[in-house]
Amino acid sequence: MFAFDPLACYEDLSSTYVREAVDFFNRELDDVIGEGVKRHYDVLIKYVEHPRVTSVALVEGGVVALYRGLRDEVKLVWNGGEKVILYRPPEDHIITWVKRVEGSERLVAINLSPRGSDEGKVLIFNVKSGETLYSLEGILSDFTLVGDTLVYVRTYRRSPPPDGGPTPTDRVVVLEGGSERILWGHGFIGGGESVSVKASPGLMRALVSVYRGWSRTRLYTLDFKSGVGELLEAGDYRADPVGWSGDKPVYIRFKPGADELVVGDSVFSLSKPVDKFAFSGDKLLLAETVGAKHRVKTLDIKTMEEGGLELPEAYYTVLDVDGYNGSFAILVTGFTVQYSVNLVEGDGRVKVVDEGVKAEGVRVSDIWVQSSDGVRVHGFLLSKGLSPRGVIIYGYGGFGISQTPRYLASFHHLLNMGYIIVVANLRGGREEGEEWHRMGMLKNKWNTFKDLEAFARLFKSMGLKVAAFGISNGGLTVGATVVKWPELFDAAIIGYPVLDMMRFHKLYVGKYWVPEYGDPEDPEMRDYMLTYSPYHNMRADKKMPSTLVYTGLHDDRVHPAHAIKFALKARMLGHPVYLRVETRSGHAGAPMAIAALEAAYISAFLEKFM
Repeated sequence: MFAFDPLACYEDLSSTYVREAVDFFNRELDDVIGEGVKRHYDVLIKYVEHPRVTSVALVEGGVVALYRGLRDEVKLVWNGGEKVILYRPPEDHIITWVKRVEGSERLVAINLSPRGSDEGKVLIFNVKSGETLYSLEGILSDFTLVGDTLVYVRTYRRSPPPDGGPTPTDRVVVLEGGSERILWGHGFIGGGESVSVKASPGLMRALVSVYRGWSRTRLYTLDFKSGVGELLEAGDYRADPVGWSGDKPVYIRFKPGADELVVGDSVFSLSKPVDKFAFSGDKLLLAETVGAKHRVKTLDIKTMEEGGLELPEAYYTVLDVDGYNGSFAILVTGFTVQYSVNLVEGDGRVKVVDEGVKAEGVRVSDIWVQSSDGVRVHGFLLSKGLSPRGVIIYGYGGFGISQTPRYLASFHHLLNMGYIIVVANLRGGREEGEEWHRMGMLKNKWNTFKDLEAFARLFKSMGLKVAAFGISNGGLTVGATVVKWPELFDAAIIGYPVLDMMRFHKLYVGKYWVPEYGDPEDPEMRDYMLTYSPYHNMRADKKMPSTLVYTGLHDDRVHPAHAIKFALKARMLGHPVYLRVETRSGHAGAPMAIAALEAAYISAFLEKFM
């Protein structure tokens, strides 16, 4: 049995307890750093006046790109760089992604989010006519047009699917004549499992991955007409559907030894971890991770002949990629470049069709530290050559998500303020492949925290002020580390965090994370998670550094109660922990003006306490 949690009442966001706590903490923080927030906001808002591209889809005639700025816009970018505005959302919504509808040259899916919630709506939009064909409510993905029928994945979180079963879960559904029906999933997709679908060239069937967490998959072939699914394989590894080469399914296994490309009955070992990919004709485009940054190449599925692609940046990340009709669209970002939209023609030539602002004068270098168990851990060190005010260590370390180079306006501003920023490639990510991921999950989770500790210890030994910064799972990483080794940190920034490891699986979609963290209902895993759960390990006699915890009331992925309960308990124990709760944001993001305000609070907090 779990011990009684006196702060569990703060999990009901409609309660007066939550409203009073949010009002108190928000007012207090404004009293402490309010003047600085306004000054920083006036600078940061200028960054978001330059929209950044966050998603691309390749269609007939050009690239459809999502521009996120003071007002989100979906634009068609022609090969020559000319732009045509296709869609603007309502003012209280943001756009989180745009994807091409498989089986169509002209249709894209546009995902709208009210105030950053995962739950929103998807518009099926005709690029040529400018017409919205469908407006569909919910959490939806993987759209394919099969004749006049729209096939897609629907996620059920708030209530069970019509065919029954636990939540959260997915189903493959079809839309015919304005009515939706479930095509496949009952008895095949369980609670806490998610789905990815890739249709065959003839649009008669699909390759479907059913994921249990981030390291276990069952792979099926699905007949779109009959709704019959047949198990192809299953294993203790992630397997993503790539597409089809004729009648041969193509997919990638992400395995601890090495990633594998499977084409029908043939298996090919890949030399480097794969992060992003797209398929067009018989050409596969791969974004590999080499030295914690991306490298792009093409692979001919029939001959296995490789081709290299030259992109403009030395340190870059492929944010998004799409393949269609023999061509590819590649969206790139880096520490010093906001974005670059690239078009790769069939002959392999790369053409930049649009690019964003650049951060001038930033030095990027590689750094290595030795963790307490002797493992070497890589990081990127960013600076502008100024006399450093301190070092901000940014870490994540989970779910196989790599921390590769990318532009953040908040980093740009902090570098201009004189801070050094270190982006740490902690165990739990996938910078070194699937084995690196597994070295930081389940009963290896302490490795993630020890890696962050090693970076902090290095810079503290140099006499520098040190802050840790993490968001979501990164908030767990920072929370656990500063609670364990508070003497190594002068400040901490914890955003939209997972902090209560005994109840995460009971709040919102926490059931999805059980394969990554472990099940608190299992006594053995519960005891292990209790050794690091930030909410449970705070002690009055170990003074925490000045800490800003922030979240948004519309976060329907990581429950805001994690942040609220942590801040309240910290104050009860006498720790200088502050809380900010935004009423117009969620885990999926916020309008860019609100995101700039959030960054202004972070900048003002660091300026005040570090």
